[in-house]
Amino acid sequence: MKYLVMLLICIVSCFPCVNAQSAEVEQMYGKAIHYHYTNKDSAYYYYKNTISLADKKNELEYVLSAYLYLMNANGYYYDLKNYQKNLKKEDSLLRHDARFKSLTNINYYKDYLLFDKGNYHYKIKDYTTSKTHFQELFTKLNKIPENKRTRNDLSTLSSLYSFLGVIYKHTGKYELAEYNLKKEMEFVTISKDSIEEWESSIMNSKKLLSQVYEDKKDFKAANLLLTEALSFYKSKIKDPSYKNRILSTYLLLAKNYIQQNEFQLAIETLNESARFYSEDNPFSREVDLIYGDAYLGLKNYSKAVDYYRDGLSKIKKYREYQKHQDIAIGYAKLGNVFIKQQKISEGLEHYQMALIQLEKKFDDLNYNSNPNPEKALSKKVLVTILREKQNALFEAYTITKNIEYLKKANKTSKAIIKTLDVLRPEFESKLDKEFLVNETYPSIQTMVRISYELYKKSNDSRYIDDAFYFMEKSKSIALLEAHRNAEATKYGNIPNQIISEEQIYRAKIAHLDEEIFNSNLKEKSVFVDSLFATKKKYYEYIAKIEQDFPKYYGLKYKSSVISAAELKGELKANQSVFSYLVTEDAIYLTVLAKNKDAFYKFKFNETLKNTISDFYRQLSKPNIDDRTAYSKNSHLIYNAILKPALQNSKTTDIVILADDVLNYIPFDVLQTDVNNQQSYLLSKYSISYASSATLLQEQNKTKVKGRNKLMVFAPHFNETISEKKGNAERFDMSPLVYNGEEAKNISAYFKGSIYDGKRASIANFKNDLSGFNLIHFATHASANDEFPDYSYLAFEDIDESSNLLYVKDLYNYQIDADMVTLSACQTGFGKLQKGEGMLSLARGFNYAGVPSIVTTLWKINDRSTSEIMKSFYKNLSDGLSKKEALRQAKLSYLNANDDALLRHPYYWSGIVITGNTMPLNNTSYVLWVILALGGLLFLWLVYKKLFKLIK
Repeated sequence: MKYLVMLLICIVSCFPCVNAQSAEVEQMYGKAIHYHYTNKDSAYYYYKNTISLADKKNELEYVLSAYLYLMNANGYYYDLKNYQKNLKKEDSLLRHDARFKSLTNINYYKDYLLFDKGNYHYKIKDYTTSKTHFQELFTKLNKIPENKRTRNDLSTLSSLYSFLGVIYKHTGKYELAEYNLKKEMEFVTISKDSIEEWESSIMNSKKLLSQVYEDKKDFKAANLLLTEALSFYKSKIKDPSYKNRILSTYLLLAKNYIQQNEFQLAIETLNESARFYSEDNPFSREVDLIYGDAYLGLKNYSKAVDYYRDGLSKIKKYREYQKHQDIAIGYAKLGNVFIKQQKISEGLEHYQMALIQLEKKFDDLNYNSNPNPEKALSKKVLVTILREKQNALFEAYTITKNIEYLKKANKTSKAIIKTLDVLRPEFESKLDKEFLVNETYPSIQTMVRISYELYKKSNDSRYIDDAFYFMEKSKSIALLEAHRNAEATKYGNIPNQIISEEQIYRAKIAHLDEEIFNSNLKEKSVFVDSLFATKKKYYEYIAKIEQDFPKYYGLKYKSSVISAAELKGELKANQSVFSYLVTEDAIYLTVLAKNKDAFYKFKFNETLKNTISDFYRQLSKPNIDDRTAYSKNSHLIYNAILKPALQNSKTTDIVILADDVLNYIPFDVLQTDVNNQQSYLLSKYSISYASSATLLQEQNKTKVKGRNKLMVFAPHFNETISEKKGNAERFDMSPLVYNGEEAKNISAYFKGSIYDGKRASIANFKNDLSGFNLIHFATHASANDEFPDYSYLAFEDIDESSNLLYVKDLYNYQIDADMVTLSACQTGFGKLQKGEGMLSLARGFNYAGVPSIVTTLWKINDRSTSEIMKSFYKNLSDGLSKKEALRQAKLSYLNANDDALLRHPYYWSGIVITGNTMPLNNTSYVLWVILALGGLLFLWLVYKKLFKLIK
């Protein structure tokens, strides 16, 4: 074991010359080491005797070293009870026994004790405490200058990288996990001349990295790493210290095969491992569970049950019959196999027993009851088992048609949401939060499905409310968190100095991220190291703020979403909110109106998917030879996802909360009549979009500025110096013929400034934006599907600095504007992500705090856009709501063009509005009414006075 080798180096270098007095102790010590890997009882016996004898003879080095080796043996044999006892004993010696304070090498032993504390807590899965100990030691050793680090320091740092990496993996911080494990391999490669068994260290990290890839569903990458590690370990099979590493790699490989449904291959892998070590396998309890998983996959239920029961029995004994997450997992596996056999009662009983293991004071066998996530031993395991219980209850309903199972499933759904709310603050990076959403999204889909079945069975509108609630919990989570983080920063009583420091961290992270994106392979590693070091400091800094300022924490992690009742209370008589959720085979729609709700389930198959895909292509790239090709698909989609909801509805104002591929559809171009292009929804309905109803509610609270002031950017691009830079990113920066005209036209309706030519720079945007509440970009843009954070908006190229504003840059902006119009190509288009929608430029401005955004879904036409924008801003100046202003602008464009080609939806339907759609001057009419009433009152008073005088 690498740690033991490291320890030997330390002891050999630290021990003074052994005199004759130590011969007996040395002999006892040698026997203990001889049995270390081969005979647990003998090793324990001789280590304890060494400690006792060395203590009597005052051989203090031997006392401490024997304890370290004994604890290493405790860890090797997974004897955690004795591990804990010995930790306390050595800790007590170092703290309270005055004899040890005089030892020259006392700090070595203190460091190893810290390492052992981290290792022990890691093994009992107390990752928070484990990380604290490991991080403390890492920080201490990392401060030692590189040229002064000993071989022992290097070996210890190598181990710490591995441990921290796997702890991050277990706590869902996959970005940091992958970084630390790759860093360990790089560190060992550089220091291999000073690290014993350096190849073994690298293979260990590859094995650990495979688990990160497995969690991220990259099974091919995981397989390659595990196969390589296993081959290396088997070449060391004669060395007993490699036993555990060989066995654990076999287990990981078998689990990986199960994930890929290669069940027979998993069994063969386990059988092969047993041939090496058939007896005294410290992983035997885990082996039983993996065998059970493989036989379950093969539908050999009786064998699966036998293996699960054996494994559960061993885990209980190992955990001394105390509640533990490993016991919970064993019960859950049994519950799953019973449900597969349609043994419903047995299955649900085992799931409830699994949940009981996750909270010390929770013992309720009632299926309606669930543990308190705040007190759960592992919130991640709790979420997993609740999801399995939810699926089991739904399966029970499918088999029996008993609605009570559905009701229990619905209650379990709410328990999952509650647990996710508690768990979410523990996921720090954006990537990790995205991973959490992807992992939990299928459960949200099941929740909505359960709600729909309950609604159809009972006709109870409460289940519409539930479905809407579950949908809200799945929509634009990261965006809502960003908005609440901004609110927490404003109102969390945090001193400005702390806010400034936090912004500096974020700016540095964004800068390093961009450097990595644009750097070559040679430069990249330096930037990556700097980025992750900065991120770690940033996460620690944020954690301290959250601890020191509870109000900030409460606002930032506020988990509530708007309820159906609350939303309906805010709607006008003619308004409706259409919230969609797309699953593999169905599209669910909740419709909320002032006095009426509805819940629909539509079929979603490959035909409809292809229809939507074809429709988007027909709109974004029109066929001149067939100018009506889109009409058929337009009508098909209308029938498939909207018709039932609009029939018998009096609504004229619709907010669409789209999901998945529905984000590609401009709803106002859908046709109610396939043969009539005048039957666009545009003709009857005012349509806007929102990321979620909760975020929309927050955006609608934004106070409209008392005075409108317009900032317009219209770069020329014909005076660019980008060719001198030779930057390949600027693939299409040709002049925009009509953007200057567009800028002048819209400026006629609002006071402000046009930033054209060299004035249209990023620097001017940053410096001047606070003086404007309306911002308009008539420029080039590009959507980056592979790296959405690097979609960009182009400014004038005026110097050696970049003229591109990336989405990721906007994460660090605070833009206090009422509306931003992105009159550029594909600003509302981007990569689809579950639970977040379209990762586009528009979303970047949402992050920056802009409540209302006008965007485009494809590469728009410069001339037609200029015409529509002119009408749009005129309508805004007349006091129309933003969505109605855009609708009327589109209708005006259609009415003004007789040419069938120019009337094609490509020219007008790709412009959409998201978020707050209230009028910019929403107090103007009220003010006029007040003035008019005031005038009448004044005239009446004058009349009354004159009447008295005359009288």
